[in-house]
Amino acid sequence: MKMKLIYRKSNRSFHSIENVFNTLLPALAVDKFELPFESKGILNRIRNIYFLIEKRYKFIHITGHDHYLLWWPFNNTILTIHDIEALNRKSGIKKWIFKKLWFDWPIANATVITTISEFSKNEILRLGKTKTPIKVIPNPLTLPLSLDIKEFNATKPRILHIGTKENKNLIRLVEAIKELPVILVIVGKLNGQQGYIIEQSQVEVELLHSLSNAEMMEEYRKCDLLAFVSTYEGFGLPIIEAQAIGRAVITSNVASMPEVAGDGALLVNPYSVEEIKNGMVKLIQNEELRKELIKKGLENVKRFEPQKISQQYRDLYMKIQDD
Repeated sequence: MKMKLIYRKSNRSFHSIENVFNTLLPALAVDKFELPFESKGILNRIRNIYFLIEKRYKFIHITGHDHYLLWWPFNNTILTIHDIEALNRKSGIKKWIFKKLWFDWPIANATVITTISEFSKNEILRLGKTKTPIKVIPNPLTLPLSLDIKEFNATKPRILHIGTKENKNLIRLVEAIKELPVILVIVGKLNGQQGYIIEQSQVEVELLHSLSNAEMMEEYRKCDLLAFVSTYEGFGLPIIEAQAIGRAVITSNVASMPEVAGDGALLVNPYSVEEIKNGMVKLIQNEELRKELIKKGLENVKRFEPQKISQQYRDLYMKIQDD
């Protein structure tokens, strides 16, 4: 009997989890099912749980986001937890309740937990003791990117930055580059504070959002380097996407980013505006460093080829189905 891959209800605002598993689907030999209701409110969530109960699936893989499905103790269930960033944003009694409902109970009811980096595994283990095994299976390269050589614009490089949530650290990046002759391309919608700071900084900015995969790939081709100096990431797909197309990467020396980047990126302290600035200047001015990082990045990204990641999931599915 095939594993049933459970996706959250489609929403134009979310696509990263779907991109990951859509990339893997052709090689997984599984059946994909989308939940009928959005994860909003207790009633919709209970309806989604009943949807799965009525289906009587023997083997279930919840691909992420909808951890609450495991309030019900389904048998033979894999739960993928991408990170605990949502928990870190809460405090007090709300944090305690969220931890119980979204992590403690689902983890206890799962057969196996998968997560996308050793960093995320350690974060999950810090939540408390668990008997549920946790297996690290990284994200694959989700966009069909390959080496596309571009002459570096040392006069006014085009810097690509993806994401505008607080952990994406956009404000510090803007502070770091405000005196540099660059074009900053931001993919994501700004909040009021971010818009004000960017306006005051007088950094030359291009704002983009809701890009298709083809449009996102074009931005990778056009950029001279990727700035991904987040303060927290469970993985950080843009790192390997930029590496795959042959662009220099500057990223953070915290969380999962050193693990994902390997030797193919310049690492900086994301909490230090001065260190981000010095790293940017170093990358812009040092052609040999860029070449070295690009070469190592192209080698690093081989670890995340979809066929390799698919095989790890296939092996896990076979183990659960044979037990």
